[in-house]
Amino acid sequence: MKVSMISTLPPIKGLSPYTLGLLKGLSHECEVDFYGFKKIYPEFLYPGGTKTDEKEPVIPNVSIHTNLTWYNPFSWIKTGFQIKTDVVHAQWWSWFLAPVYYTILKIAKLRGKRIIITIHNVKPHEKSFFKVWLNNSIINLADEYIVHNEDNKKVFSKNFKISKKISVVPLGLDIKPLISKKLARNRLNLPSNKKIILFFGNIRDYKGLDILVNALKGLPPNILLVVAGQCWDKKMVCSLKSDKRIVYSGGFIKKSEVTSYFSAADLIVYPYKYFDASSAAGAEALAYGKPLVVTNAGGLGELVIDKKIIAKAGNSYDLQEKIIYGLKNVERLSKDSKQRAKEFSWNKIAKKTAGVYAE
Repeated sequence: MKVSMISTLPPIKGLSPYTLGLLKGLSHECEVDFYGFKKIYPEFLYPGGTKTDEKEPVIPNVSIHTNLTWYNPFSWIKTGFQIKTDVVHAQWWSWFLAPVYYTILKIAKLRGKRIIITIHNVKPHEKSFFKVWLNNSIINLADEYIVHNEDNKKVFSKNFKISKKISVVPLGLDIKPLISKKLARNRLNLPSNKKIILFFGNIRDYKGLDILVNALKGLPPNILLVVAGQCWDKKMVCSLKSDKRIVYSGGFIKKSEVTSYFSAADLIVYPYKYFDASSAAGAEALAYGKPLVVTNAGGLGELVIDKKIIAKAGNSYDLQEKIIYGLKNVERLSKDSKQRAKEFSWNKIAKKTAGVYAE
């Protein structure tokens, strides 16, 4: 079996960690022609830049073509005609790329290709009529869909009145080793005598960091909040830097530093206000076997086994209680995360995805 995929790979950011894991898993199941980006967004649209210092990977059974540029329609048209396989799998996540994806997929569809779209964001995170319209223009091209959890499936079915098949295939992950907490805190210059809760990932309004900052005010003084990620809001940056109980990383976290942040933390907190996707940052926490506190936004609750750790979205008082509960039960919740992580291995996710191709 051979399929084509459209997404991103290193050194481009986008969905690269997800796509890389999926392609490595799929390399044991089928052959893949991959079509990716040489240049993906104008820099002003994506704070923190669009590239990493990683190299383009080499993956067995995967032919990689990275010729797409966001400003060159000829590269979109060429890719649409280059696709040779019967099945095209598009990873869809950004409204800005709608013209690129629409051109490629429309040409592929006119050529008789079957199109599967993985919907990473069931609705745009920052909603507007224009963004929703662009999102819908891509969604309507698919013959079949993949979403990452049951909540996404319900929201997707309800909002788009979809009659085509929707498969649920979770985000995958690779189990990752921790380093000692002492070493990690030394590397990051963090105190050894504090309980550390970690917020990890890009800081955007829907992720509810403001709710977590409010919750911190009512928590015991021995608790320190570490915020690791690129902030999209300058006012939030000022707030983070002015609070002595908050350590803010100040920008994009390099891949080499990620292990230190997770190893240094006692508890990982994702206080999202609303969410119609699946959390790559949440999957990262599971990969390290770290205990989680999440809200009941979208499919975040599916990451945890103990439902007492799920806070009400937008409620800082309830979040306080869940954080205190989490810190009291770190060892047991860590075991839960390790158990969940085994269920989301890339090999299992790849087998499920290949099953969708075969159908």
